[in-house]
Amino acid sequence: MPRAFWIQPFLNMASSVWSMPEEEWIDDYPNKGDIEMLANHASLTSTIDQGNFRSEMYQKWKAKDTSVELMVRTLTTRARVVFLGTREQWSNIPWKFWARVFQSIGHPIERVLFYADPSTRSDPPPNEALTAKAINGGYTYMGSKEVIVIYRYEEATRVLLHELLHTAGFDAEKSVELLEAHTEAWTELFLCALLSRGKYRDFQALWKAQVDWMTEQAESLKLSHNVNTPADYAWRYMLGKKDVLENAGFLENFKGKGGQPTQSLRFTTPAWDTYMV
Repeated sequence: MPRAFWIQPFLNMASSVWSMPEEEWIDDYPNKGDIEMLANHASLTSTIDQGNFRSEMYQKWKAKDTSVELMVRTLTTRARVVFLGTREQWSNIPWKFWARVFQSIGHPIERVLFYADPSTRSDPPPNEALTAKAINGGYTYMGSKEVIVIYRYEEATRVLLHELLHTAGFDAEKSVELLEAHTEAWTELFLCALLSRGKYRDFQALWKAQVDWMTEQAESLKLSHNVNTPADYAWRYMLGKKDVLENAGFLENFKGKGGQPTQSLRFTTPAWDTYMV
């Protein structure tokens, strides 16, 4: 297991966050600014959202598709979430855990635009190039507190935390490949600590499950898609992330289980989802 002094700052952070008073989300009505920003980001050309998930969700809402509703919640002084998706998706967002995520970062975000497209991250056919369309789920602007855009429902909590680190200007001096690899590595450590509520034993169990997941995924991407170097797009999020964690000592004494190639390209183990309450 990783040495306690490596993870202790993460556990201390998590313990401090969970000792804070619980903050309540407040339902609100969409305003003109919400709708204008949704429309603006739905129309932007993005190298990340290659599937135009934002535009598809926005156009469904504009066409009065009954499966897409516009809902808003605010966390006083911290965030305003503007959501396009189904009532079921809305009710299954781990709102209490999201409040803790915002408490852990500290700085406010003007708006989180959440286009809750149901498309999952799934492995394309062998030898087909992996692109942002199959992998990414959100974006923001380095150091800006104005907006975070999430455009997949799957793994939205991890995407939220990843983008929050970007808004803090984290590792901004690195190349884009190393920036994303480092940000994803710290996101997963940060998220694991929050899920553990700062308890070392719980962190160990959760981290072991994640190491197994990332090991299987890394092996699968090497074999099926020849992902090996930073020149390969998926490297930064999967293998590069794993390299960062290994070089920093967070995989010491862990031997992840290999197995059948995974069909999922989600970054974190599904086992973590049940802890997001």
